[in-house]
Amino acid sequence: MQTADVLIVGAGMAGASAAYFLAAHRKVVLLEREAQPGYHATGRSAAMYCETYGNVVVRAITTASKSFYVNPPTGFSDVPLLTPRGALIVGAEADHASLCQTLEAMRTLVPNMQWWTQAEILQRVPVLRPECARYGVYEPDAMDMDVHNIHLGFLKGARAAGAQLVCDAGVHQIGFEAGQWCVNTPVGRFCAPVLINAAGAWCDEVAALAGGNAAPPLLVTHLKV
Repeated sequence: MQTADVLIVGAGMAGASAAYFLAAHRKVVLLEREAQPGYHATGRSAAMYCETYGNVVVRAITTASKSFYVNPPTGFSDVPLLTPRGALIVGAEADHASLCQTLEAMRTLVPNMQWWTQAEILQRVPVLRPECARYGVYEPDAMDMDVHNIHLGFLKGARAAGAQLVCDAGVHQIGFEAGQWCVNTPVGRFCAPVLINAAGAWCDEVAALAGGNAAPPLLVTHLKV
């Protein structure tokens, strides 16, 4: 049996970043079910840094994280983590009032949000149907995120701070014993007082093993062009 202060199930973006910030303060073990971290959602993501995406809490967290990605700690990455892209939300005539409200709400966090006319939209995105692109809200500072190098930076930093990455460690049993979460995997048994579920698509399965309830399904209907 191996002990730690914190066990993290899943070494994708969520697990790796948690380990990165915790490893300097606690003994951390990352348990990854695959032979390498980032094999699933993290390794197949095309991410965008967008300060207007999500609810108020998500947008505030995104804005607060900007300085880290623009000026990451020394040694985190040898390449820029963000690349300018821009994001445009378009709507038809019937969407005018809604887009106006969206613009005002977004400007509370991103003051340089822009209102685009139909002509401006079609000049930049001529493949759109004119009747569906009557008005637009443009975020000039939206940027592409280099998922690979961000993930690599978190893993590298976590391990440099003492975190241990254990691959091929799919969780098949979790129990709480004497104040410790004990996790059984094909490569051994790991125990810690704190257990973080960062298992991505398998988070409900991990939660069930720990006696928790599955999260309700999330329907994403937000589309950006």
